[in-house]
Amino acid sequence: MIEERNAKEEIIEIMEKCIKCGLCKELCPVFKLIREEQYSPRGHAILLSNKIFDKIVFDCSLCKACEEKCPLDLKICTAIRKARQVLNLREKENPELKNIKDKIINGEGAFS
Repeated sequence: MIEERNAKEEIIEIMEKCIKCGLCKELCPVFKLIREEQYSPRGHAILLSNKIFDKIVFDCSLCKACEEKCPLDLKICTAIRKARQVLNLREKENPELKNIKDKIINGEGAFS
């Protein structure tokens, strides 16, 4: 699919510039809680640069704290959104989000 290929190219273009300095980690609320590198913005950069899209992209809160600290002003949250788009195009969306979406579509309410 062209749309999927374009999204992947945009992700790589953003993340290949990451110098893996780790400054982004100190503000990341997900990393502060979980304390595992793969959940840090630097971990995301490594995985996404290696074209691994399905491991952790739904574990990011998209708060943009990492972007505030990035010395290269990388748009990490844009790359995460694009990775989510790739998974949705492959129909591999987060099961919990899919359940909420299905309930809304069926008129059941998201949290019923």
